Amino acid sequence: MSIASASTSVKFHEFPSGNVFHNYQPGPQIDGPIRSISWSKDGNWLALVPYSGLAEIISIKDQLKLIHTIQSIEEPSCASFQNTTKKNIAIGTKSGQVFVYDIKARNVKKRFPRATSVVTRVEFTSKDNHVVAACESGEAYLYSHVQNTLSGSFKIPRSQSISALRTNPIKRNYVVAGSNEGVVAVWDIHGNKNKFFIGSHKAPVTAVAFSPVNSDFVVSTGLDRQFCFYDIGANKCIGNIFVENSMTAVDFSPDGKYVVLGSQQGKIYVYDVKNMQQPVCSFFGHNGAVEHLAFRKSEDYETSFMSSEEIRESNANETHRSVESFNIICTEATSEKIQSSTKPEDSFLAELGLDKNNTGGSSVQGSYKLTDQSTKHLMLKYTPNNPSKILQDKLFSNMQTSTPETYNFDLNPPLSPIVTLEQKMDCGDSEKANTDDLARFVKTTIRDELKIASEELKTEMKYQTTNVLYQTRQLFLNLMMATVKESIKVENQFNSLRDELLSGVPQSQSLLEENLMLKQKIALLEEEISLLKHD
Repeated sequence: MSIASASTSVKFHEFPSGNVFHNYQPGPQIDGPIRSISWSKDGNWLALVPYSGLAEIISIKDQLKLIHTIQSIEEPSCASFQNTTKKNIAIGTKSGQVFVYDIKARNVKKRFPRATSVVTRVEFTSKDNHVVAACESGEAYLYSHVQNTLSGSFKIPRSQSISALRTNPIKRNYVVAGSNEGVVAVWDIHGNKNKFFIGSHKAPVTAVAFSPVNSDFVVSTGLDRQFCFYDIGANKCIGNIFVENSMTAVDFSPDGKYVVLGSQQGKIYVYDVKNMQQPVCSFFGHNGAVEHLAFRKSEDYETSFMSSEEIRESNANETHRSVESFNIICTEATSEKIQSSTKPEDSFLAELGLDKNNTGGSSVQGSYKLTDQSTKHLMLKYTPNNPSKILQDKLFSNMQTSTPETYNFDLNPPLSPIVTLEQKMDCGDSEKANTDDLARFVKTTIRDELKIASEELKTEMKYQTTNVLYQTRQLFLNLMMATVKESIKVENQFNSLRDELLSGVPQSQSLLEENLMLKQKIALLEEEISLLKHD
């Protein structure tokens, strides 16, 4: 396993030792940090966009070498490979253009509608159905890769920028982003709505990432010297870890067991998700801030954990356990005894190190069984003192075993071996009690569903109201600004007119004086003429 880190150059490290086996410097000179890096599907190619210059594609399969420079797209600002193929790559530009470039044909395959400003981030969704582009203006645009059209746009609530963006590798409808205002938001692109947002950082968010094993688990880093974890399903931040230096990059290992973070000081830290209090190890990366971190992809990585012997062993251990609850029989394909302190582990999760039975005391022991109305729930709850255990439980709460569960529904209640059929038919009171229990269960379920739906509707209405108020306020401010501009313009015109009038006053005064002098001369001449006549 290896990881690529980027600052002013790209370094390829062995994981987790951190030893550098390749170092690549793009372009003829160092103008600034690299804008983006992206691995191809098979992990043999890496696309990178330098601070200035053209986008490049390098290969590390046998040896490090430059295989292609994309000449037809000028002023690139970001790039991202497709997830399902290495043939195409999405490229955003400083002029707001988003292209899909065909590497094999070496030409532009698609052009999407122009964005409003510089495209800073571009990502494909998990199945490559859409392209998400984030802009300097704070808007994210969703383009349909199939129809080649603009499907929608999003903005982070209470923010005017987007500083980080990633798509979910599992759920193709989730996109996470962070802003310079410290807000982290998750969008559901299918519903074209904001699913979750929280202002967890006191400084700009520098990077975000989804867990590759739990689609609801998100991590973010910021310049406030902390990184935070979120549970999207619960709509809350489940933990934050404070560090000495601000973190500027983050990525999960492909198995989801490690979180790797890059700092402003150029150091790279490796954390185990089972214990996030202290890093497992750290190693030097760059002289400047680590701008990007990306684990190398591999097509056969997910299937390389489990051998055929482990698969057969896991299948041999399959047994069935039934729990009677309102005549519904659940059959689980895992061997489990209700009062046993040890449980057989799932071989796939054990190889990943994710089996709840081997988490060092963090597993929950407990069971319940519903037989009649007088039966009580027996459930033992474990509350860990270490916050990292809470993160671990949240991370693996939705994990399923490699052998799926099956559900069989039996509408006829099971007969006891002691009670005969005639005796059971006479037990009308018992049947009535079961009907009452079922009615109460249905009422409780419907009430809970209505409560959840009403809460979601309330949240959606609150968000829509806030959005409308924000837009109204923006329109009012624009109107006020236009009024002020017109007032200033009228005032300037009035001042210029007044200056012109005042500049003409001295000229009229001089004319009056000249007229008076001429009148006086005329009077003197008339007197002289009259004197001459008398003489």
